[in-house]
Amino acid sequence: MKKILFGFAAAFFAMTSATAQVDARIFNHLSAALNVGTPGIGADVAVPCTRFLDFEAGFSIMPKITYNTDVHLSMGSIIDPISNTLVPLSNVPIQGKLNMVNGKFLVNFYPFPLNSLHLTVGAYFGKGEIVEVYNTVPGQLSTVTAYNNSPAVQSGVTKPIGLELGDYLLTPDANGNARATLNTNGFKPYFGLGYGRAVPHKRIGFKVDLGVMVWGTPEVVDQNGVSLSKQDLDNSDGGAFRVISKFKVYPVLNFRLCGRIF
Repeated sequence: MKKILFGFAAAFFAMTSATAQVDARIFNHLSAALNVGTPGIGADVAVPCTRFLDFEAGFSIMPKITYNTDVHLSMGSIIDPISNTLVPLSNVPIQGKLNMVNGKFLVNFYPFPLNSLHLTVGAYFGKGEIVEVYNTVPGQLSTVTAYNNSPAVQSGVTKPIGLELGDYLLTPDANGNARATLNTNGFKPYFGLGYGRAVPHKRIGFKVDLGVMVWGTPEVVDQNGVSLSKQDLDNSDGGAFRVISKFKVYPVLNFRLCGRIF
């Protein structure tokens, strides 16, 4: 009888131990990490939820990278409505600024618990205005503004002119300045795959992810808050602004170095 009772006790403790091991990764650990990649630099925390899932939450900030370039006006010369003389129009120097700030919440799914290969779904959310461009010399486009305010343009006899930014025509304001922003959805679903664990088994871990941030059709908005329509300008000016405005998704490559706090 003692042997039978001892056998039951051993079996009970074995089952309890196995259950404890199975339940060991249910919100019982916490990791903190630093990230660098195409979304920018950032930080996050993560907790496990069973052996198959990790929850990851944090933020990323793209440094305010600026670039300078020249863009063409949609006409090479105009008749100055004030002096009634032909005025040649040179290229206009502009500055672009990339500015992405996002929070994130991601769920990492591990199909094979003993392997760090994972699929990830979730979302980035934050500022919709990601790129800004503007002329660098204040009032430089005052002649263009005067032309656009002339009776010929106002009556529709001739078209207004402005800066050609890829497929968009940006006309200056009353002060001879032009500014445009590239806006995306504030909520951006994310889909990806990677290798590594958000909450490592050891004290230190590394994780790499590759995926896409779905931010929708970009919208170009001028300095008056008016959404601009695409036009068949066949123009290569605008640099990053022109390129990014064509994509509905943003590629994400992210490297994460984390440490398990407990």
